[in-house]
Amino acid sequence: MKILILGAGGVGGYFGGRLIEAGGDVTFQVRPARARSLAEKGLVIKSSQGDATLPVKTIEVAEGSGPFDLVLLSCKAYDLGTAVDAVAPHVAAGAVLLPLLNGMRHHDDLRARFGPEPLIAGVAQIETTLSPTGEILHKSDFARIVFGSLGDYPPTPRAQTVLSDFARIASSANFSSRLMDPVDQALWEKWMMIGTLAGITCLMRGATGDVMAAKEGRELTEELLQEAIAVATEHGYPPSPEWLGGARKLLMTHGSTFMASMLRDIEKGNAIEADHIIGDMYRRAHEAGHDANVLRLVYCHLQTYEARRARKGL
Repeated sequence: MKILILGAGGVGGYFGGRLIEAGGDVTFQVRPARARSLAEKGLVIKSSQGDATLPVKTIEVAEGSGPFDLVLLSCKAYDLGTAVDAVAPHVAAGAVLLPLLNGMRHHDDLRARFGPEPLIAGVAQIETTLSPTGEILHKSDFARIVFGSLGDYPPTPRAQTVLSDFARIASSANFSSRLMDPVDQALWEKWMMIGTLAGITCLMRGATGDVMAAKEGRELTEELLQEAIAVATEHGYPPSPEWLGGARKLLMTHGSTFMASMLRDIEKGNAIEADHIIGDMYRRAHEAGHDANVLRLVYCHLQTYEARRARKGL
């Protein structure tokens, strides 16, 4: 199968590079500067799971690029509008679209543009960042993709074939993968995790271990986690006891340097996904009648950061 990945950042670049190592036919659609960098240096991955420098195929625009079977979308939510425009010709040509964004709101946006037929869904579980020279720095030992169809719309025969083919290729790559039909439970569990992780580390401006060193750190983290759980449960996706135990371990280990990529973006003065990850969860909690006081505080905190960026013209 032919795979197109929009962008070659920390998420798309890492998984795309590992798919190439496994023999996958992968092309990256990137901006001109990134295309030049990749042509000169290759796609560079630095990871405890194995370093790699890979020659890659790139395109800058969709027109005339040839058909693809699968398009992976791993952009930030605030770039979704331009990303959708960039991949629209691929979808029109018959590609199946697999977004790997956090949260749930993007599914509504993508259905509004393309309808449900070409859409599947998934989550990426990885901690990466880009170095100033464009290297992909894998900052933990885990890297996993879970993907499948959405529960309210069974996959078309075309989408089912693409899912099966991608599962086969991913199974031989240097990351963990799982085809899960439907995939909704995994989407909600990732949102509960990233909402709590991003919320607490951004609010406190420190890693989870730093938060645990605070007198009320564990209690506040648990309160935020329970607010996220309440939203998921309201929509029919309560977490399993096994998931909850693992989440608490990741979020509440003393000395841990685990933090959300949103905090790294704040530290760099970059744009963040405040509305998509925290704002949408708070909206759903509020509409369901939950107090969600910690979510409210986190969302206000992030909106203040965004207002300050806007005032500075960033």
